[in-house]
Amino acid sequence: MGLLRQLIELCFLRIGPEDLPGDARLPWVLAAGYVLSGGLLFMAEDGFAIGMAQAAVDAALLAGFVWGALKIREHPERFNQTYAALMGINLVISLLSWLLLSAVPTEVVANKLHPAQIGLLVLLLWSLVAQGQVVRRALDVGAGMGLLLVFAYFMLSSLSIAVLFSGSAPA
Repeated sequence: MGLLRQLIELCFLRIGPEDLPGDARLPWVLAAGYVLSGGLLFMAEDGFAIGMAQAAVDAALLAGFVWGALKIREHPERFNQTYAALMGINLVISLLSWLLLSAVPTEVVANKLHPAQIGLLVLLLWSLVAQGQVVRRALDVGAGMGLLLVFAYFMLSSLSIAVLFSGSAPA
């Protein structure tokens, strides 16, 4: 199965991180793709370099979070596949978000959401669900705990990026 197909299957909860190749380079290739997509995603608003920097901070925080959680649960051997799965989901969602962001109108209409904005919210929620599934499988915990851990990470990452980039949109 090709890597892109595996990443899409991962996003649809059809496979888990254990189904990805165990190649030690894969998570870093996917992280680099995510950082590049972050630059593209926020290029119009914050600039390419700022977008890349935000995505790089997110990728680094996620690596630390995954390593720490796996170490605590005594599964450090699962790092490459777990981090690759999470970076792959982030990359796919980021690329889909790019398409939706380009459809969002530049003028804000009070009390009216554009369908692209609703799509972005749905993508965010689905991303949390897909990542929660990966964390659940990697840590051998329940679905609720996986989702809770991913949500806690999302809040930590968003707040960290907001503080570091003072006023820039979180990656």
